Amino acid sequence: MNVINLIYKDWKLNVDLEGGRIIKLEKRDQKILGTFDRIDGKQGNTHVCVPNFAAEGMEKYGFIFHGPFRNSEWKLINQTNNSLEINCEIDALNVIQRFSIGNKFKQEIIINNKSTEVKRVNVGMHNYWDTEFGWKGSKLNGKKIDRGIKNSVDLKIEKNNVLELPNKAPINWYLFGFKYVKLWTGVKEEKGEKIFDQKYICVEPIMERERFVEDEASLLKPRGELRLKQVIEVF
Repeated sequence: MNVINLIYKDWKLNVDLEGGRIIKLEKRDQKILGTFDRIDGKQGNTHVCVPNFAAEGMEKYGFIFHGPFRNSEWKLINQTNNSLEINCEIDALNVIQRFSIGNKFKQEIIINNKSTEVKRVNVGMHNYWDTEFGWKGSKLNGKKIDRGIKNSVDLKIEKNNVLELPNKAPINWYLFGFKYVKLWTGVKEEKGEKIFDQKYICVEPIMERERFVEDEASLLKPRGELRLKQVIEVF
């Protein structure tokens, strides 16, 4: 691990340059994003998915599950007392992540196609939201999402959203460039019964639905650029 820690006002942010991952995000005593030992034996925390989300493009184009950036080394570009900029370039796709904490947490993702060829690109953020008190009764924009978590559904998302998790202050969640969210948590079967992880849920914003990279609309032109952002606010 190569972790950079930011502490500013009421916020704490830990980012690992190995994978460009958010290890922890907290506001006062409220845990927001975290790192978790999953029921399948893996460890999970928040990371960017580029140029593909989940398994899209793997069979047709040989893409890596969730893209290669989440398991690659990122470089520190700039750091202040409340902000951080890192980047990673793979196969002529240069990805920049900019983080800042203050009144809000902000994360900007910038993708540049530095090649002379078009590139197929979809973008997702695999957010691991902390549900230390369990996730039964969790709501997104006033609607319960328990069933969606159990069935790993995707939903159309708004620009301005409210995420309500048990025994936590509501989270205002603003998304720019993302159209959908994927709901999920770890699960295994024992004696025909499904057992779900309870300490986190993944509510993952996605630029477009999975399999988008197999559509011509996903092509990012040479020297083209994509910009996406998520903002988190907790009172």
